[in-house]
Amino acid sequence: MFKDNLFTIVSEDLSDSKAGFIVHLNREHSIYSGHFPNDAITPGVCVVQIAVDLFSHLMREEYHLARAKNIKFLQIIRPEEHDTIHYQLTWEPLDDKTFGVKVVVSNDDAVFTKMSIQVSKN
Repeated sequence: MFKDNLFTIVSEDLSDSKAGFIVHLNREHSIYSGHFPNDAITPGVCVVQIAVDLFSHLMREEYHLARAKNIKFLQIIRPEEHDTIHYQLTWEPLDDKTFGVKVVVSNDDAVFTKMSIQVSKN
């Protein structure tokens, strides 16, 4: 949904049921002009959707957010200050169409978000 639009993947590291991504946020994306002009922040829903998009990228299939079990927004992501961020994903299958995914969003200085979500095939 947002891949190659709101963000691009700079690098990825995959092993078994664990993946690390470095993503670059597009500061010029129209979402930032409305959230908020002159003080852009990455909306929480976008932080979550990027995680779902990254999981879909890994699986080479479209997944959607089925359930948000626990999401903690610890720091604001301002693209003017932090346009390159890290996503660490670990997952386990819950059934043949659903995965439980734990995500940590950070950079070298801070942890922005921690979440436990469930994603399902479309």
